[in-house]
Amino acid sequence: MDVLLHSHLLLASEPSVVESLSDHPLCWAASQILSGNSHEVINKSIKKGIDSKLIEKSSDIDVLKQWAHENVLSSHSSSESLVVAIAFLQCFIQNNFTGQATPTSSYATLFNQGQIDESKNSIFSELLNVSGQTAYELCDDPVYLILALILLEELTDGKTLFGLDSYDDGQVAISKDMDPTTALAYWWRSRAILVQLSLVAEPNGHHPIIASSILTSIDLAHAITQALPSEIDETFRKQLYIIYYLENCRCLLAVQTEHLCLPSLTKVKKLTDFEFVLTGAKAKRTKFQQIAHSGLIILAKSHSNNERFTEAESPDTFELDSDLLLEKPHFEAIGDEHIDEQIVKKQKLNDTNGFLEDKILPVAIRQEFIPQSLQELDPNNQPALSQYDNIQLLLRLYTIRQTSPANNPLTEEELSALIARVLYQDGAKNWTVFSRALWERSIVETKRAKTVERGLLQMQSLVEELGLRITTKMIPDRASDVESTKQRLKYIHQLPLIPRWSLDATLAEKYMSLGILRSAVEIYERLHMACEAALCYAAVGDEKQAEQILVNCIERNPKDARAYSILGDIRQDPSLWEKSWEIGKYVNAKNSLGRYYYNPPKGSGLERDYTAALKHLNDSLRISPLSFDTWYFYGCIGLECGKMNLAAEAFSRCVALDETHSLSWSNLSAAYVQLDKLKEAHSCLKRAISSDARKNWRIWDNYMIVSMKLGEWEDVLLAFRNLVDLRKDKNGEMSIELPILEKLIEILVATDYPTDSSQRLTHYQQSCLEFVCDILPSLVTTSVRLWKLVAKVELWRRRPWMALACHEKAFRAISHNPDLTIDEKVWNESVDVCDDLVAAYESLGEMEGKHGAGDVVCQNWRYKARSSIKTLMSRGKNYWEDSDGWDRLMDLKSTL
Repeated sequence: MDVLLHSHLLLASEPSVVESLSDHPLCWAASQILSGNSHEVINKSIKKGIDSKLIEKSSDIDVLKQWAHENVLSSHSSSESLVVAIAFLQCFIQNNFTGQATPTSSYATLFNQGQIDESKNSIFSELLNVSGQTAYELCDDPVYLILALILLEELTDGKTLFGLDSYDDGQVAISKDMDPTTALAYWWRSRAILVQLSLVAEPNGHHPIIASSILTSIDLAHAITQALPSEIDETFRKQLYIIYYLENCRCLLAVQTEHLCLPSLTKVKKLTDFEFVLTGAKAKRTKFQQIAHSGLIILAKSHSNNERFTEAESPDTFELDSDLLLEKPHFEAIGDEHIDEQIVKKQKLNDTNGFLEDKILPVAIRQEFIPQSLQELDPNNQPALSQYDNIQLLLRLYTIRQTSPANNPLTEEELSALIARVLYQDGAKNWTVFSRALWERSIVETKRAKTVERGLLQMQSLVEELGLRITTKMIPDRASDVESTKQRLKYIHQLPLIPRWSLDATLAEKYMSLGILRSAVEIYERLHMACEAALCYAAVGDEKQAEQILVNCIERNPKDARAYSILGDIRQDPSLWEKSWEIGKYVNAKNSLGRYYYNPPKGSGLERDYTAALKHLNDSLRISPLSFDTWYFYGCIGLECGKMNLAAEAFSRCVALDETHSLSWSNLSAAYVQLDKLKEAHSCLKRAISSDARKNWRIWDNYMIVSMKLGEWEDVLLAFRNLVDLRKDKNGEMSIELPILEKLIEILVATDYPTDSSQRLTHYQQSCLEFVCDILPSLVTTSVRLWKLVAKVELWRRRPWMALACHEKAFRAISHNPDLTIDEKVWNESVDVCDDLVAAYESLGEMEGKHGAGDVVCQNWRYKARSSIKTLMSRGKNYWEDSDGWDRLMDLKSTL
């Protein structure tokens, strides 16, 4: 029963469902939490308040731990203690993330009203600092989160994160055989840690490692589902797996390992049987548009909707009210246009590459590849999606944003299509999901001149509708719905966490991007975000003002490691970075030190110090081993200073964090080459070219060189062809490396050409023939050697007429060389080519011709040979008549 009850809490089920399970007090508590009344559970569970006289400084975490032991853990079972921990966490989330605020504060509830007030807020917020980064000092009721973390730590492994050195191994072992209550506590602990990480600017240290390791193994969900009563249907169990994968993806986004999200997104898509695709369709975007133009659209359809709840209020969505733009694009029916008029034209498509499913956004390149069930949808009135499927789309949006270049127009169109699919649908709307979609629409719209006004107004509205710490409001209040709090909390753990002050800070960033500096700074100052205000001034070149803000911040809070580090970045002062590391183990301080010693400023008098740079980066990676950028920089320095084992380890970590990063694979191969591990290097380069390196000629070049050393001639040919393709537009025939081509042709002609249908060309032979005989002639303009190589291959494949044509083209190329009349070397070369042509006429002219009907390759070959000699003699008569080359031509002429 306890596992079932807690599973309903994980899923945020309807309170009535929990109430119907039993009349046990635990059911009452769970029902209150699901109803958004977690404070009632806390009030009933608290027998004795915390002695406020002992709470004087941040080191008194022991006071809170002792109170938690005496008032919760020692007097309640594990299951009951977990419910209390959940109540603490939900209260904190309600007061800082979702609203509406709880009727009473933590100070009145826990400290016997009147003994302590919010002036002690900073004492508790300091306990939530992460790796030298101060938690937001104005967060409401931080003691709720602290107590939740304390209880969840005790209910799991007993190791605390209130100290940097508490976790030496940095991992949590999850097993499907573990106690289900412990598994539930671990799940809630990962949620609490992610809430804590959202209070700081950058996720690093032990916290991201613990949170991600808890959610790495599906055994966490197995341990819970296998303990459920047998009569529970599969739909309920499936929902647990659905939220597991959603939260796994949410966690990966939070700890900045977004490139690992695709497997979880793929699995949850299959679990919900969700169908969706990104495709193109013609649309009208303005009120006066007569002809529809191509645009992107998400076609999506849910096949199951197991969420049963009564919808509460939804946030205000502002109309665009534009005299020009439509509120939303109006699409023409999918599949009506002719296939040749679709977005993708003149491409060779087949069933395998027309529908790209294994991507963050499945793409139908042409409408013919859209699944039939989605082709039938009305693009302007698509059916409502389940909330889990809406969340999937939003998670994919965040993944795309974090893995794509900023301000890329195509990426912005993809994001707009995702947002539109979530917003523009009929049916029930959840406040949290719908408001998040509105927020993301505002982020996109504030980048466009015609929509920036609606975007800013919508952002301001969403900030105010949280109802948290807003004293002066631009938008009138609405009557609050009694169901609002419950619905706002329902999906908060499946979406990336954005606290109320972060929303306000993002609004400030938008003001900053529009050049409204004063408004941006006013918001930062109101939020007491000194570091952000300083960065704001530094971004516009006012570094003196930025320094002054940071100095004042340090005077108020000498333990703010981030402020020291940013001040060090502005002043380029290593002592400030050292101080930042000393007081808070702030990772970015070590990264800055590493960059400083790798590339010292000109006025510092220092020279590049690889040892010092590597030492500082190593210190950084010990605290934050999930930092891809730091590992990459660490590896590059290793390559540069010749420490290949170090470089190999660093780039191995990089590809473990992001297996699609082609440069990391390439650099790893470079390290292996230096370590004389050619097979490993070859394997790494294969991974590099299979990622996103199609246009990186350096990677192809390395691949070709390593393949040559290993004798992998098919791979050499593949690399050679791609290199030529990448360089041909700029360099023409100069893009062809002749020694390599000669070796490839030597291997090709080493065996006999097949003479009957029972023999077949190998893949290498087919590919080499296609390149030499079909692609190469279109590139050659003046190179005699290239024409001779083509002739050699044509003769090998028993096409003497083509071989003779190549010799003729070689002669024409050299005989039209403008240097022929001034450079004796060119003259002698042209005589050699003429000699070869005459020999070709003599040896090939009498062979069987192309049509095989008694004809020959060149019946009048003697005449053509004499004509070629005469042509060359006429060009060189006035210049080289007394040269050795001229005498050779005379002798050659006499033989005919």
